[in-house]
Amino acid sequence: MDQTQAVVPDAGVMERIRAEISSTKGWLKFLGVIILIYGILTALALVGILFIFLGIILMNAGKGGQSYVERGDLNGLVEYHSKLKTYFTITGVLAIIGLAGMGLSLIIVLIAAIAGGF
Repeated sequence: MDQTQAVVPDAGVMERIRAEISSTKGWLKFLGVIILIYGILTALALVGILFIFLGIILMNAGKGGQSYVERGDLNGLVEYHSKLKTYFTITGVLAIIGLAGMGLSLIIVLIAAIAGGF
């Protein structure tokens, strides 16, 4: 069985990670609030609920980043990356669904144009 050993980065690398997270945590929280507000405004449609969920995910990622930056809490770093992974996975799936829907719509329009002599 192949086991890999954990590599402990040096202090310089850890400081660079901390600096990068520090510069992104504010944007994550900001985008989380904006997406959350958008989700609340569109909550009458089912898609609004999804945006509320995405906003909360980004806000929690920002909190995890803040916990790591301020206290060196490695659990905060794990939460930061975990929430970002979840956000990007959901957003990626939505992009695929959107592209598929767009392709299907294009095919329907082309068929309608050909059939209707448009």
